[in-house]
Amino acid sequence: MDDGLRMVQSRACGAWTLPGDPTCAGVARRLFRMVASGLALEPDAIDDGVTMVSELAANTLHAQQGHPAPANPELWLYLRGSGPRAELVCKVFDTIPGWVRGHAPGRSIARAPAEAMSGRGLEVVHALSAGHWGHHLSRARLVGTGLRGKTVWFGLPAPEAGRSLGRTAGRESPASAGEAVDELEKDLDTRGFAGKLTRADDPGADMAAFSIASGLTVWCRSGAAWLRAPGTSVQQWGYYDLVEVAEQTVQAHEATVAMTERGTLAEVSRTCG
Repeated sequence: MDDGLRMVQSRACGAWTLPGDPTCAGVARRLFRMVASGLALEPDAIDDGVTMVSELAANTLHAQQGHPAPANPELWLYLRGSGPRAELVCKVFDTIPGWVRGHAPGRSIARAPAEAMSGRGLEVVHALSAGHWGHHLSRARLVGTGLRGKTVWFGLPAPEAGRSLGRTAGRESPASAGEAVDELEKDLDTRGFAGKLTRADDPGADMAAFSIASGLTVWCRSGAAWLRAPGTSVQQWGYYDLVEVAEQTVQAHEATVAMTERGTLAEVSRTCG
């Protein structure tokens, strides 16, 4: 079994570097189909996902025209939710600041002008995902520790995979809060946060927590994880969603940094739904 597929099935994020040339979309399509087929998604959903990931990958090439990126784009795939509400989340990450048309897209996509060289890809994603897509600031998983950029994502129902979350590939869910935070810390370390987490554990109460910055705290207790970030309400997940907890933590950190720096990437942050 492909390592990336096994990772997606075992409560982790499968990640691949995409080529920075015209083969980018084709590679993204092949990888998405391989993973989605292994997770027993409906055939129509797989076909829609293949089309959407192709558009997202192609958009990164359009954006690089005249603005070379410091690193190749990345494809991330992971499971979010559980049981009948589980979904396969697909994200394409790039390090290109801003958007090729100058403005971050919203939930309602205006049709691109007939002469436009880009912009239709997100129209397709919006339509095929029934509006279940988004974008946010993030950091690379595979290249350059802490390399900053943005992702565009969509989600597709994966109820069959959701029924076995936490039990696949011989990997059980964390038995304690300390183990859950260990897993989160390992993920965040690879994305430039090594040595930057302030952690506190209380094994007797089965509770562990860490903070990255002022007002940005994650804590785990008795099978649940919470995130408190500036300007947002507290969010909660089960341990089967630790990939999503880490993603939301990185997103919250990068959004806070962008607002502080008032950089060009500040406009692309939107809450990941």
